[in-house]
Amino acid sequence: MGKKIQSDGRLYSLGQFFFYMGLILELLIVIIDKSAYINPVEGQLFRLTFLLFLGKVCCTRYSFKEWLWMFVFLLITGICYLYSGRDEAVRLVIFCASFKNVELKKVMKLSFFITLAGCLLLAVLAFTGIFGQMYIVDEGDRGIRYSFGLGHPNALYCMVWVLVVLGIYLYWQKMKLWMYGAILAAGILLFIPTNSRTGVLILLFTLALSLVLAYGKNIRNSRWVYIAGIVAFLFCVGMSVWMAYYEPYEGPFYPYDRFFTGRITSMNTLEGGGGILRNWSLFSRPENTKYFDMGYVRLFYWYGIIPGAVYVVLYAMLIWQCYKKKNYMGFMMVLSFALYTMLEAHFISVYLGRNYALFLTGAYWSDMLHCRRQKLRAGGEPPAEGEIQEEYWWQGWRFFMKQGGR
Repeated sequence: MGKKIQSDGRLYSLGQFFFYMGLILELLIVIIDKSAYINPVEGQLFRLTFLLFLGKVCCTRYSFKEWLWMFVFLLITGICYLYSGRDEAVRLVIFCASFKNVELKKVMKLSFFITLAGCLLLAVLAFTGIFGQMYIVDEGDRGIRYSFGLGHPNALYCMVWVLVVLGIYLYWQKMKLWMYGAILAAGILLFIPTNSRTGVLILLFTLALSLVLAYGKNIRNSRWVYIAGIVAFLFCVGMSVWMAYYEPYEGPFYPYDRFFTGRITSMNTLEGGGGILRNWSLFSRPENTKYFDMGYVRLFYWYGIIPGAVYVVLYAMLIWQCYKKKNYMGFMMVLSFALYTMLEAHFISVYLGRNYALFLTGAYWSDMLHCRRQKLRAGGEPPAEGEIQEEYWWQGWRFFMKQGGR
């Protein structure tokens, strides 16, 4: 027994090492992507992070249901990879699975400080003229727009907003009312040099929702708020599908495309029709590689209707899980990301380290899918110590031995 405990301890420590090395590398890849540097080994780095997270999975015990669900998701994403050539869906499954036995708040804090430090470094390098550009000249009617070394003004505002979301998630219980006001003032000031309209609107929504949840105890504990969040999310997905149905410059939305800053037109006027509905398929295809905004359209266009539908169902379940876990600011984060994704595709990308909703999915997926629910024995007694167990991947045969021994 002593050797077994010692072996489990070593595997746990090794798994934790693999996980945090993979996470830090994913976060650094995001920072590099936001800079003016073209990363020539990005694909190789993604393979390395995949192997690190896979190593964490191999060093972790899972229940039979967890292994079964992992197999189902890998099967779906594996088919997606075979049809589309995109491997990030497979990476996403292993990434989320690797979160078992990892402290979520520690992960969030690490992500916050690495991302903050990286963005500040890029801004300083651009300001001093060492590396990166301070501004761009917009092709439209907005003239000079400042990016402060983060490539594009919208990307800058998005990263600031993401840091605000993560900061509120971590420290909302310590925040005072004036702090929300200071963030609002900073966001409005940042809008002046960036002219990022979508960014400032989603920031306003995030701050308003955060205030309601922070100061409204009855509201944040009401299931109807979370149901409304799920409805709002599904509405955004439905609207995105509806917009993708129409050919360019047709349909009821195009007269208002200017309100969406040309996003509808831009996604459907690309060569071959871009993200238009007729280009969607069950598991996508190799030709579906165009980049455009409208995140949910990109989700179905890049990965296929079936993987996209699975993503939507799991995301709705994640919102409900925030209610069950009483993770109020987790709900704020997930809903804010959900609404933002309708117009921007920041979170539908190859960069897993910039979508914190995936971190929550990794922490909650087992509970969401009822993998840890233990059945009571006859008479209402809890299961004996040896009845419900988790095993490493190489010990999977023991599950069938237990089934046969009952």
